[in-house]
Amino acid sequence: MKKIVSIILLAAITTTAYSQKPNERLARLEEFLKTESSVRISHRQLNCSGRGIEHQWYTWFNEVTSKTPRFNFDEKISEATRRHLIESYDSISAARHQRVVTMLDSIRLTFALLGKDASESYTYEYHKGEVDTIKYTLAFREEGDTLLFPPASFTYRWELLSAREVANFDYDRGYDSWQEGNVEKGQYTHLYSIPNGITWDDMQTFDVQAFEAQIEPVLKSFKMLKGAKTYPVYWRHDEGFTDDIGEDGGLIQMTSRYNGTSFGLTTGTHLFIPAKNKEKAEALYEQLISLAYDYINSHPEQPYRYKFTSRFSYINLEDVVEGVNYGEDDDEYFLSCMHDQDGYHILSLRNKGDRWVPRDWPKLKSYINGKKVYRK
Repeated sequence: MKKIVSIILLAAITTTAYSQKPNERLARLEEFLKTESSVRISHRQLNCSGRGIEHQWYTWFNEVTSKTPRFNFDEKISEATRRHLIESYDSISAARHQRVVTMLDSIRLTFALLGKDASESYTYEYHKGEVDTIKYTLAFREEGDTLLFPPASFTYRWELLSAREVANFDYDRGYDSWQEGNVEKGQYTHLYSIPNGITWDDMQTFDVQAFEAQIEPVLKSFKMLKGAKTYPVYWRHDEGFTDDIGEDGGLIQMTSRYNGTSFGLTTGTHLFIPAKNKEKAEALYEQLISLAYDYINSHPEQPYRYKFTSRFSYINLEDVVEGVNYGEDDDEYFLSCMHDQDGYHILSLRNKGDRWVPRDWPKLKSYINGKKVYRK
């Protein structure tokens, strides 16, 4: 009976937490930014600090809007053709700049309207010729919250801002000698937490077995696609062994809790689906991330990191779900996905210690202290 009551209470806490929403104006701004093709977006949901469900929403853009293009024209090209090329380039640059202006207007208006409602807000703008700098910060806090960092820093560090919701925007425009033109760079950050009544002391170990059971039906559908194959994963490095990261190094990625010289062991499965299954694989991916998201939302007592995605990441291996280790002896868990020219890759992994992802991992049978064994 006591267990039933606990489950009901947990469900009530979860429902209450997810009924709370971030600031509506910021949410509308983000919906607008999603429609801009030049904008890159990263949105993560975390439950590993004991502060409730945390969201980290990042948007950034980098537009080259040069007014003085440099062309190496062939002598045979007519003057009319030259003018046409330059005018076309100028037109493209003007369109890029106008997209940035439209975004800046929306961001500026949003921060201005929210400034009067925020617990604290800071605004800085500098404009001279074709050099521009803009910095905005908003912080919303509830009773008992404190802002721990001087406002002049315009910091993006979430751990230094003890507030339930923080928004930042940073923009610079100026001449870039490497790109030989005016470059406009902007980064918008929105961080907010939704209390769920569960402290770190109340957390439980991420249940890898239960999570894998949750996603198994869709993985089974992946395995039924023509040409799909499953391989075991075994990546290990012993304490004191080092390997370089870079084009000529043995690693393509490393997630380290200790400085990169401690023991690490990663085991699990690698599911590969050939590229010819593109439509079915992408449709099944939507089911996979939906089941994964349902699991973490149903278990706020388990620590995790979740990245919102809508498709397989191209070339770069993306950790969609990370089950954070709760105790020293607990395994970490990673559900990671990627696609390349060969096809689609899904990794379901358990990890102890430092996690190293070796170069050429899609083709490896094993990696042990720098020694790679490739599948035949």
